[in-house]
Amino acid sequence: MKPTQILLTLLSFASAAVQAADSDKDKKGWSGKLSTLDGGLEGTVTVSAPDKLVVTDYKLEDASAPALYWWGSATSSLSDGFRISNKHVTEKATSDTTEIMLDAGKTPSDFMTVGLWCEKFSANFGQATLMAQTGGNEDMTPPPTMTTGSGMPQSTDNKMNGARGIVGAVEWIWVMAGLGAFTFLLM
Repeated sequence: MKPTQILLTLLSFASAAVQAADSDKDKKGWSGKLSTLDGGLEGTVTVSAPDKLVVTDYKLEDASAPALYWWGSATSSLSDGFRISNKHVTEKATSDTTEIMLDAGKTPSDFMTVGLWCEKFSANFGQATLMAQTGGNEDMTPPPTMTTGSGMPQSTDNKMNGARGIVGAVEWIWVMAGLGAFTFLLM
């Protein structure tokens, strides 16, 4: 194989790795199980598109809070977050699946935690930490939590969930570039 062929092959592999890292950015397929804190909220939240989340096994027994909206947060604390959907949640669950349209100017890349939040009383009805799914039998249990003085759950897991995939892709690119240089030197 000629050095230019090797270089082109390595570049195509590197391009594929970068595209895989970019697909992690929109978090499609990432999911997390909702903690049940109030109102009988249950379910699993999954990113289905850059502008939509789907909650399966959805349960909400009480939606009587006056200002109930879906929120997201870049941290594990939903109280530090922001509204991700402008649809006011006013009814208990009538189906085991619900869609959350991200129409408040945010995308999944803006948050790692999603939950149902009462804006009037600053009450967390339940939240999920979104994590990449690798297709195996992962434990879908959210990271361990502790409560603050206000009773709000705080994650004790300090990992940056999305960084693992991006760092892995960058490391792979460097390995492939190193192998290419080594092969070139052998010729």
